[in-house]
Amino acid sequence: MAKLAIWAILYPIVAHIGIQESKVFLPIVYLTLLALLFIYFSKIRSWILSGVLVSIVITAAFLVIVLGKEYLVIQLVPMLILLTLIFLFFKSLLFGNTPIITTFAACVDDRPLNSDKKIYTRNVTIVWLLGFVYLAIQNIVAAIWLSIEDWSWLSNTGSYIFISLIMLGEFIYRNKKFKQDRISFKTFLVRLSRCRLK
Repeated sequence: MAKLAIWAILYPIVAHIGIQESKVFLPIVYLTLLALLFIYFSKIRSWILSGVLVSIVITAAFLVIVLGKEYLVIQLVPMLILLTLIFLFFKSLLFGNTPIITTFAACVDDRPLNSDKKIYTRNVTIVWLLGFVYLAIQNIVAAIWLSIEDWSWLSNTGSYIFISLIMLGEFIYRNKKFKQDRISFKTFLVRLSRCRLK
């Protein structure tokens, strides 16, 4: 599944190239391949179910291309991802749940967090949630008011720069705030890549 995640991260680049080069079938084909890889890596035991899912994915991709709805699908993908992230981060902040960033921080530190870090990571989870809400609103406004090419620059490029800046800014601030647990950015990324949500 880790390999699939890497391929999924590359989707915005494929979508952006497809839009800028007026080859919008490329992102659809790429999404189809991702869906097929997901089915394969899921290791579904029933060959019948696997066959049905593969047929649905291929038929859906074919219909999208034949009906000329590529742009609609391309613009829906980032929104679906953002809405999923908003839901997961919001749910993790509800009473009785562990905030997502708290879970990841405990994994990166490789030990239970003290009360200061629990409060801090809860606040960071809120910051991420607000960032995702902002990006969702930005995507909707851009889809309505901008050309598809400009929307792609904003959604497939600008959003990831924004997310990278939040991650880097939070990392720098945390290293200053919790000097005793200071680590390099490379170490942080390596440890983070090993973390899983429960």
